[in-house]
Amino acid sequence: MAVEIYICKPGQALKEGRVEYSDSIYDRNDAEDDAKARCRRDATIAKVAYYKLSDSGDFRCFYTFTNPDVREGPAKKPRAGQAARTRKPAKRKKKPKKKTLMQKIVGVFKD
Repeated sequence: MAVEIYICKPGQALKEGRVEYSDSIYDRNDAEDDAKARCRRDATIAKVAYYKLSDSGDFRCFYTFTNPDVREGPAKKPRAGQAARTRKPAKRKKKPKKKTLMQKIVGVFKD
């Protein structure tokens, strides 16, 4: 028996959420522990729903968790290297124009 897990962000319907599958969740207590751990790792998760899938194709919801400490915005802080990438890139230096044959010949005699 497999378990289908729907993970939703704030304002998102269950069917619009991300779907994951698990073979290690057997009962309501396992689902509750898993949901709390997911919400600790990612505070932008608003709701997690667990559905048992049977071999015949039937499914039923056996646990739903709503995160009381949900927050809006990105899940993680940007890395130190990413902050440097947000700056404007340095202006590129223009390549010098190639000298024509006549300019090269004149340059030899100017010395």
